[in-house]
Amino acid sequence: MDNHDKQIISMLLEDGRRSLSEIGDKIGMSHVAISKRLDRLLSEDQIKIQAAVNADSIDAKILFVGLETENMEVTEHLIEKYKDCPRIITLAPVTGRYNLFAVMVVEDTWTLESIIGTCSMSTEKGVRKSESWFGNAPAIPKYLPLDLSPEQTDSKTPCGRDCATCRRYEIDKCVGCPPSSVYEGLLWKSDKTKPRRRRKSRT
Repeated sequence: MDNHDKQIISMLLEDGRRSLSEIGDKIGMSHVAISKRLDRLLSEDQIKIQAAVNADSIDAKILFVGLETENMEVTEHLIEKYKDCPRIITLAPVTGRYNLFAVMVVEDTWTLESIIGTCSMSTEKGVRKSESWFGNAPAIPKYLPLDLSPEQTDSKTPCGRDCATCRRYEIDKCVGCPPSSVYEGLLWKSDKTKPRRRRKSRT
């Protein structure tokens, strides 16, 4: 990746719909040359061009979770198990007080409690301890890479749980997992026209 590649990436980061001709004019190259560079960066998996969502526009609530695991094998297992969770923005091995750090999006406080205490990484075997922090939409970055319309199959979640048999889901204290067919929230796409009547909200 050379300086021209970095300029192209920077311009696309500002506006992903910027034309190849405009990019070429800015850095003194033809649109054909820009196209070839982009094709190479994409084919080598050095970049990915995607949409990102304004966190404020969806009233996103952010959950930060630090996890101390018994060993690196547990950390790698958690990364593999939760890699397809649409709530996760970042899942990274770290050094220091914790071995693994996650940044997630949640809809409300009830669901937050479920994620922290019932169906989260912190409840997995091999996790010694965890710590969580909760806040509103981040100041930076303004836009988040969220898949708001994950493919829905049955009541099972990508990490293997079953929302339909979860006690907290049954008593309306969790909206469920977005990819599951029983998801009842409004943040992610749902096949249902409206959520079921919920008990006292604590958003």
